[in-house]
Amino acid sequence: MLTQLLERLYDWLSPADNPGQGDVIFVLAGRQSRKLYALELFRQGAAGTLLMSVGRFEIRRFAQLSVPADIDLQAIASATLPPLRHYFVSFQKGSSEVELVSRGRFGTLSEIRALARWLQARPQIGILLMVSSAPHLRRVRTCCRAMLPTGLKIHFVATSNDGALMRSNWWRNRHSMAMVLKEIPKLFMYKMLLWSLRSR
Repeated sequence: MLTQLLERLYDWLSPADNPGQGDVIFVLAGRQSRKLYALELFRQGAAGTLLMSVGRFEIRRFAQLSVPADIDLQAIASATLPPLRHYFVSFQKGSSEVELVSRGRFGTLSEIRALARWLQARPQIGILLMVSSAPHLRRVRTCCRAMLPTGLKIHFVATSNDGALMRSNWWRNRHSMAMVLKEIPKLFMYKMLLWSLRSR
């Protein structure tokens, strides 16, 4: 009975779609498994552009990824003060780009706000594949509905292999359990914050 309740909570936090085909794959900062899965989708041809959000503490791990271009993100980041280091790294066939983006107090909110600006400069994009860990997706949906263009079609895609952060056993690992349970107050806080921003 308890197991069923824990799985139902996970399912509620994880409203995922099938990846399908899109114009851009966007992967949120955080767990390395997110970027590995986004790279897999990109290699499979799910979209023509891959856009990665890379936070300050991910820059060293970025070098471990088999990305489709030679990018020394550590060297690029060395010119920026550590608290300001957050980047969008994009890949298309034959090209890549690194862009410094501003990061506010609320990480996911800041990333979606920066994504909204990135999309504003590219109005031709019609379908976005949004990749993150499954229990993160309800909060991501909330941010996207409030901040991204209404005409944009978004597929919310859960990372396929997220280690201990899986539906069948997330409560058996202390770190994963904390990550999932924290999503509930975070979701409430984000809803209140977005409501406050809209009412101004």
